[in-house]
Amino acid sequence: MTEIIEILIQILFILFIISFPITLLKTNTKSIISVFSLIDKLSINLIFLINILFFASILNINSKYVLYLYVILIIFLYIYNLRKFNFRNIKIDYYLLILLSFVILISIDIAHELYFAWDTQVHWFLKTLNFFQNQKFENLENFPVSDYPHLGTYVWSFFWKFPLNSFEYLGRITYAFIYVLSIFSITECLRVHVYEKIILAILLIFLTYNYEIFSGLQDILIFSLILIKTKFIYYFFEKKFISNRLELIIILLGIANILCWVKNEGIFYAFFLLFCIFVTNNLVLKNKIALIAGSLIIISLRIFIFNYYDTELNPFYFEFEKTLNFEFLLILEKIKIITFYLIIYFSQNPIYLLTIPILIYITFKYPRKNITKFVIYFLILNFSFIYLVYLFKSTELEISIRHNMLRVIFQTSGFYFLVVIILINNYAHLFKIKLLSKYKIKKY
Repeated sequence: MTEIIEILIQILFILFIISFPITLLKTNTKSIISVFSLIDKLSINLIFLINILFFASILNINSKYVLYLYVILIIFLYIYNLRKFNFRNIKIDYYLLILLSFVILISIDIAHELYFAWDTQVHWFLKTLNFFQNQKFENLENFPVSDYPHLGTYVWSFFWKFPLNSFEYLGRITYAFIYVLSIFSITECLRVHVYEKIILAILLIFLTYNYEIFSGLQDILIFSLILIKTKFIYYFFEKKFISNRLELIIILLGIANILCWVKNEGIFYAFFLLFCIFVTNNLVLKNKIALIAGSLIIISLRIFIFNYYDTELNPFYFEFEKTLNFEFLLILEKIKIITFYLIIYFSQNPIYLLTIPILIYITFKYPRKNITKFVIYFLILNFSFIYLVYLFKSTELEISIRHNMLRVIFQTSGFYFLVVIILINNYAHLFKIKLLSKYKIKKY
């Protein structure tokens, strides 16, 4: 019973932390914030917080001071904007309540299972302990594969420390919160009734949830952040957000920076998505400049930090003097192995089994919209990346694939739920019209 109370306290603490500061900022009718839903605001606050934690980690600022300053900021904004609040107009958000219900259920499962995946045991938990014990960023050099990004483990350690500083899994509950938030966020894009959105969110949770992804692995953060990013990308294809694209770009760059510091492959996913936006949207010059300049700053920051702390990329996995030996028959053999396992693991992921046939259907059945092109371009880049990664692996290819391909496929799988949204929002009414017309013809 004590542990359940601590889980509830932890969830309420996370909710409190990510409920601010966006909701306390003054806005007018022209502001994009006034258009955002509560889930959107929670997502933006989350992005803001994790970026703050990132800079705190590399600057070796004690996490308790980060928390104190964050709470002071919230209090200041609350007092400054006190007059604008009308507490009588506050209503219960049932969408949020159901979201919290699933966070509680998943958190209880995390507390019940309590085992670490192999990668967590040898890599991620050691980094988490480093930050939990207030060790410095440069101390990561003493751990295996020090070039692995650290931000997900810093978030884990931060919420392990606060507010209770007791059980380790309380930090991982943050992963569950981000996961459920991302799913309820993407389903908000659907132009259906709220209860239908909830049903689809629950379906997506059942299709993707298993304890393994919450056993300290960072893949769940990549999956969730890509889903949140996809939600804000969807707004690029909505007319009402055309005048606010610069603000959306800033949000996307914030997520891109986080992805770069959670896992190495997050760098590629972040910029694949930004590139696809660039080529499928008619952006004005200032937005193009912001997108390009922001991307260059994020890449430059990563290079600078690696150089400043003398962090060297581990050459073990990509020994290019060996892997760039382009023997045609060897390449064909590798492609055959990669394709075989890609099909096997692809068939084990229900999201792909649902969405790829839908994507093929709408691509050939209906006029191709920019948002459909966006999905297709990302799909091509995504699977090209998978092939290239394994083609240049210096370790035994089949062992490497069996070890991590299923998780690599999972990382971006949630993005393709966008195909379901495209179908329902853009083409479902056409399908209904055809059915009705056929029914009338038969009846006549």
